[in-house]
Amino acid sequence: MYRLFNGTFYTMDELESVYELYVDREGFITTNQNDINDIIDIDMQGQYIYPAFVDCHLHLMGYGQFLSRLQIKGVLNKHDVFMLIKKHLDLNMIYIEHYKPSININKKDLDDISTDIPIYLRHEDYHGMTLNSKALEIMNFESENGILKEEDATMALQSIPKNTIDTLTSFLMKAYQKLNTYGIVAGHSDDLYYFNGYHDTLQAFFQASQTHPFYNHLLVHQQTLNDHIHRPIVENDFVELGAVKMFYDGTTGSKTALMSRPYVDDTYGMRITSIETFKAQVRQARDADMAVAIHVIGDQGLLEVAEILREIPVKKGLFDRVIHASYANQEAIHILKTLDVFLDIQPQFLTTDLPHTLSLFKDTPNMVFPFKRYHDEGIHYGYSSDAPVEDPNPLLGIYAAETRHVGEIHDKDQCMTRYDAVKAYTTHAWMLSKHKGGYLKPTYPANFVVFNEDILNIHHDRLKTLQVSETWMQGKIIYKAP
Repeated sequence: MYRLFNGTFYTMDELESVYELYVDREGFITTNQNDINDIIDIDMQGQYIYPAFVDCHLHLMGYGQFLSRLQIKGVLNKHDVFMLIKKHLDLNMIYIEHYKPSININKKDLDDISTDIPIYLRHEDYHGMTLNSKALEIMNFESENGILKEEDATMALQSIPKNTIDTLTSFLMKAYQKLNTYGIVAGHSDDLYYFNGYHDTLQAFFQASQTHPFYNHLLVHQQTLNDHIHRPIVENDFVELGAVKMFYDGTTGSKTALMSRPYVDDTYGMRITSIETFKAQVRQARDADMAVAIHVIGDQGLLEVAEILREIPVKKGLFDRVIHASYANQEAIHILKTLDVFLDIQPQFLTTDLPHTLSLFKDTPNMVFPFKRYHDEGIHYGYSSDAPVEDPNPLLGIYAAETRHVGEIHDKDQCMTRYDAVKAYTTHAWMLSKHKGGYLKPTYPANFVVFNEDILNIHHDRLKTLQVSETWMQGKIIYKAP
């Protein structure tokens, strides 16, 4: 048994804090001190301890791939992109992550570099790709400019040669290790469709989690639902299968998020499928006794999704998930608060997208990242990064949720309190899991993150630079700052 002392332990039961914590041999917090002669004292040296972080929507394997592959996050001009491509012409395929579409590279630009080697630029929102002629030839697809969005981009991704299970496992290991440096021990992930198919990808998760413990809550993409229904039952303490992932609309950056007010080009975005097809997909999930997890960004899309979930309700005891919900209107919120639904929100989208995204609309949408409104209406929610779209450091999300600072404060009345923002990264998402977590209380696993400053009380600007001291999982240190 361990006695951790000389620290401030925030239980996340309101603002309660205690100054010592007992952890039993199985890695759970306890009040039982029967083994008084077998206690090992650990001095926390005046540091501050919180429940470990959860990212409730990201792409674990995709993030590990991002950490392992060429990427151009932050590159803003054609010249630098071209130089990187030319530097790697000795490869048999060039695949580059986090390309910014506003740089305006097209098929001809890439063909001028090579028509022999397939070149793939994956857009920063992960809903689009720009390809050269060779890559289009491989996928047997025609495109005048090589710029593909939504389902066409997914087809391009599917045409890329598959990785081995060991390579996929290495992606996960790299993701786990990096996330631990941010104090994250659990992630709700959407990966089971985008790599080697359902079975191989799931096998990589089992393989990785046996080597490096990490809580994996995996969404089942709608395209792999039949594989899931007919799979052999395999149990693992660190891998659980969740809701059925579906797409209702696109993204604001590509002007495909479904809005009630027009974009500057008089379009309103798009539905990925027809309403009737989408309802049939929801019913298929219901027939399998499963909840759904729906990507929707636009306010009109959110309203239609809410109406569909009301019409085809989830089984009692389960929660549907709405991923993003970046724009809203009163009618959608009125319906959502009556449903068994959980919102996967990305606070950093606000600081990344604004003010630029608002320039894509003729008029400012009604409710823009209405974090506080969702909270005040009693709608369940958790915070996340959508990594590799955003940096998964929770402190950056907490900063965005609290300050809403985009050069100026955008909609000050929607700023979250620091406590509520921290709780959205530590506690809320555990309601969707078979595991307990999110509190530093007896019977809960000793999963926590340690800082040498109090993240509940430091100045908000310090959140952007503060580093994790230690990350603990099940009573053991899994990361310690150098």
